[in-house]
Amino acid sequence: MSGEERDTTTAEGAPPPSRVTLGTMTFGGRTPKAEALRLVARATERGVVRVDTANLYESGRSESIVGEAIRGKREQVFLSTKVGAARGQGGAEGLSRERVLAACDESLVRLGVECIDLYFLHLPDPKTPIEATLEAVARLLEAGKIRAYGLSNFASWQALEVVHAARSMGLPGPSRAQMLYNVLVRQLDVEYFAFAARYGLPVEAYNPLAGGLLTPKHASPEADKRGSRFFKNGLYERRYWSEAFFARRDALSRLAGEHGVSLVHLAYGFLAARPGLAGVCIGPATLPQLDEAKDALATPLPAELLAEIEKLHLAWMGTDARYAR
Repeated sequence: MSGEERDTTTAEGAPPPSRVTLGTMTFGGRTPKAEALRLVARATERGVVRVDTANLYESGRSESIVGEAIRGKREQVFLSTKVGAARGQGGAEGLSRERVLAACDESLVRLGVECIDLYFLHLPDPKTPIEATLEAVARLLEAGKIRAYGLSNFASWQALEVVHAARSMGLPGPSRAQMLYNVLVRQLDVEYFAFAARYGLPVEAYNPLAGGLLTPKHASPEADKRGSRFFKNGLYERRYWSEAFFARRDALSRLAGEHGVSLVHLAYGFLAARPGLAGVCIGPATLPQLDEAKDALATPLPAELLAEIEKLHLAWMGTDARYAR
């Protein structure tokens, strides 16, 4: 993956070659509107044309802010949003035909656009047959409300079900997968990347800094969580806030120091070097964080450092034999 190559929209209206995506999960929450608007402006100035949001994020406020931020520059931005995740006190909205259709209309209004470039199914819905979801996707494609659809948080077997169902219905397959992946959490290495390569599904990593764990702000389990994604956020606490992950973080931090780079640069540089990744979704809360991410993704890590990261990873994996050969 090359962090500095500029995206360009293809003539077919398909997703452009992916590099860096600006994630907006905190817009309207930890990131105030004024700073969010500045982030989008700076990102587009620096060649980031992908902007990603979701109807889940801050109960729709993120979409509204993104819509305001891209007003007057819609043709410069490749816009993605999502449907299907839990929404505040209301619980899971799911991927029923009716909900997908209604949610898309709601997102279009908040975003202030007539068409969404890429519409992600945010997570699987075990209660809804995927064919029903794809019927809604087909109607949205036909109506010109979306140009393509993608998957997020689907296991490889679930994504393959979508691929096969789409083929049987005469629909295009998903054009992108946005998945959890970083130097600490690498389950995609086991088989997801191989699956994605086999079926031509570009993969984009989210949580590149492990929710902020791979930054100087969180040096120990006793670190102050206020103002971070770990504050009053059970999902992120369960995902990363553990003695084991802090021990791994410390090992990576020492390794970065030995090679004269920051821990943040190590985290982004690792992703930039992964051959299975089409892009990285960054989630900066400030302009300096945005610039740091862009610069780190564009500055390759030394081969020796990448090799040392792999040694650590192999040690962390333990001695379990792989179940498939």
